[in-house]
Amino acid sequence: MKTISPSGRAGLCPWSLKLWAILTLLAISSRLFGQAYGPTTDANRRIATAQRTETPPRLDGELDDVCWQNAQILTDFVTNSPVYGRPAALRSDVRIVYTDEAVYIGAYLYQPRDKIRTDLGQRDAFGTADELHIGFDTYRDRQNAFRFQVTAGNVQLDARMSPFDFDVSWDAVWNSEVKLHADGWSVEIRIPFSALRFPQNDQQTWGIQIARQIRYLNEFSTWSPVDPNGGGSMPQWGDINGLDQLDPPLRLAFSPYVAASVQRSPVSDDPVEYATARSISGGMDVKWGLSESFTLDATLVPNFGEVQSDNIIRNLSPFEVQYEERRQFFTEGTELFNKGGIFYSRRIGGRPPGFFSVPSLADSSEIIHKNPAQQSLYNATKLSGRTRSKLGIGLLNAVAAPANAVLRNEETGAERRIETAPLTNYNVFVIDQLLPNNSAVALSNTNVMREGPDRDASVSVLTFNLRDKKNRYEVFGDGRLSAVWGQPGARALTGSGYSLGVAKVSGAFTWVAVHSAADDRYDPSDMGLFQRNNYQRQFARISYGNYQPKGNRLYTYADLGVENTFLNFPRRWEALELFGYVETLTKKQRQFGLSFSSRPLWYYDYFEPRVFGKKFYHAPYGFVSPRFTTDQRKKFFCTFSLSFGESPIPRDPYIGLSVSPTWVLSDHLRLGADINLAKDHSNFGAVNWDNPDDIIFGRRNITTFNNEISGQYLFGPRMNLSVRARHYWAKLYYQQYLHLNDDGTFSPSDWQGTADENFNLFNIDLVYTWQFAPGSFLNLIWKDAAFAFDRYRDADFFDNWRHTMDAPDDNTLTLKLIYWLDAGRW
Repeated sequence: MKTISPSGRAGLCPWSLKLWAILTLLAISSRLFGQAYGPTTDANRRIATAQRTETPPRLDGELDDVCWQNAQILTDFVTNSPVYGRPAALRSDVRIVYTDEAVYIGAYLYQPRDKIRTDLGQRDAFGTADELHIGFDTYRDRQNAFRFQVTAGNVQLDARMSPFDFDVSWDAVWNSEVKLHADGWSVEIRIPFSALRFPQNDQQTWGIQIARQIRYLNEFSTWSPVDPNGGGSMPQWGDINGLDQLDPPLRLAFSPYVAASVQRSPVSDDPVEYATARSISGGMDVKWGLSESFTLDATLVPNFGEVQSDNIIRNLSPFEVQYEERRQFFTEGTELFNKGGIFYSRRIGGRPPGFFSVPSLADSSEIIHKNPAQQSLYNATKLSGRTRSKLGIGLLNAVAAPANAVLRNEETGAERRIETAPLTNYNVFVIDQLLPNNSAVALSNTNVMREGPDRDASVSVLTFNLRDKKNRYEVFGDGRLSAVWGQPGARALTGSGYSLGVAKVSGAFTWVAVHSAADDRYDPSDMGLFQRNNYQRQFARISYGNYQPKGNRLYTYADLGVENTFLNFPRRWEALELFGYVETLTKKQRQFGLSFSSRPLWYYDYFEPRVFGKKFYHAPYGFVSPRFTTDQRKKFFCTFSLSFGESPIPRDPYIGLSVSPTWVLSDHLRLGADINLAKDHSNFGAVNWDNPDDIIFGRRNITTFNNEISGQYLFGPRMNLSVRARHYWAKLYYQQYLHLNDDGTFSPSDWQGTADENFNLFNIDLVYTWQFAPGSFLNLIWKDAAFAFDRYRDADFFDNWRHTMDAPDDNTLTLKLIYWLDAGRW
């Protein structure tokens, strides 16, 4: 039998190898330039002193209170970006005082009045206004901190910081006031000690950082210099002392809520019929400081109606798509639980395991009357903190209610229930010991227990990273173990994996090399994101950053990498991948970037066939994507990117275009869009694998539109209205169907099915938010979602748009009131 190769010929991608060589020479030939400041270390660390006051300032934005007169002035800021090591262009004077209840920051930030950006924005959103940042590393471990930001429009952002996480979902209750002046703007901030965790010592020394963002200069400067090549930000923060005789206050707060909602959902397609459901619910969030170091957070009968809809895509790969977690309880203060990378919080309250099996269980006279797409939560609790010996402890537990689908007999009206998910308990436990020199060792465990004879699972991982005293080199690694049991007729399975790496973490040139592996039984999927197992992988990357200007260039960053992958059992080579990235910023604040990736050799894909033991012999390819961003200091700016991919297969280009404009019409109104178009010609993918001896692949053209528009109207710093609309269309047009041979090549197939499709999603999220008191919110949320799917292969964009707009849609309107009660004030 004649065989058909998916490429038409064997060989390399010569142009991708040339590009790799050019970028390699470019990075190696780059010069190092001198700078005024090196990295901040203990030898040159700046020290601040806080001044105790018995008369706190009146929070009005004016620095005319007596307490500010004797406070130390923190000034002489140093630029961090786009150029490092220069004196800041404009003067900043910052003072810090405190009482028994709170720490106060007063700052006067010099700037011409007509150059001050006061654009309003949503709380905890990154905007385009001028900003002042304050960071406190209360345990002075150089790895964890609280950060507070205030814009010139008095919009607040707060976050928890760790080396690999910036958690803006963490929210504290604090106050700020801003005043504008002819020569600048001033701000006063009150941060209650109840918003912070710190040790119970008579004399406190914290890490501190103060930073300023000046938009019209595109300058970010810091009080304690932070060299971008210095091996991290927090190790280069300054220190603050003078915080004496602090008594950690009672930290106990309640946030009860009540929500009323009405939902109109389609229950049948032909004819279209809708059902309306109304509900009133209530619950409560509790935050309790068990000690000065540990906090208990709990949510009882939670309601996440205000959460933005997912950006769902048509997934054609054999691997799961990761969607962003937007539920605040599972994003706020969870940096400790993410140690080891085995916790994917979307598993909690996610899709019931039996959701997709319901249609096959209905007989010919039954319709699916109800099939919940998510499990409801009874409660969720997390305990986290760090001891004086810098031992972090985290415990998270959540209980999900059983989920049941309802089938209704159309002739008799009788209903029957089918359990799609049992009562489920989710648990995460972490201990994380910080060590000297920004080093750490951590042990994490996730555990899922389901009621009855259902699958249970446990995964553990031990991680470590060790740095030298000069913060230049690091050795890191992990060991993983998974266990699955409890299913009737199935034996318990255990799997394992590990990684070991070494890196240079500071200096203009940095690099990393890692070896990792997992066996074919390692399975973290019950509480973790599971992409694949059964691999051995070698990875290396070298990076170069030059943050000193030369000519028209302000900075340049580049990296180059290589990854070589093997199937672990049986041991088979898979693929070699090369990749790189270059970015530069010009003096006119225009940013240019170029990324590329290439698999220059023929390689094997052992997962696309969806049957163990089968393989797909894939042609080499190269992919390049240039990107350009206009001056973000302007009221209108835009990012453009192109993507182009090619392989030896005839007529096989990949072409993509992305345009993302942002328009700040005024301090109160902002519009944005994200427009994406991609065309992938002659893409090969599995179509049918019901018969393992006759796996059908298709050669297809894939057209994808992913377009989003958004708008925000800010009534003030505490009230806003936002709207977001998204249309996603994926069109699959199959040119031919092929039989997958045992050697990974193709031969002709007489398969008579069809896999052409038009996949459409449309959704709108409209959210009104009013923070009417500290920590208290009134939200009005409207969501509309429609889904359309057909096999019509000749539909164009406008046909699909009309078809999607005519499809039955799901509408939900929710009114939610949250009120914050601070027991520490009672």
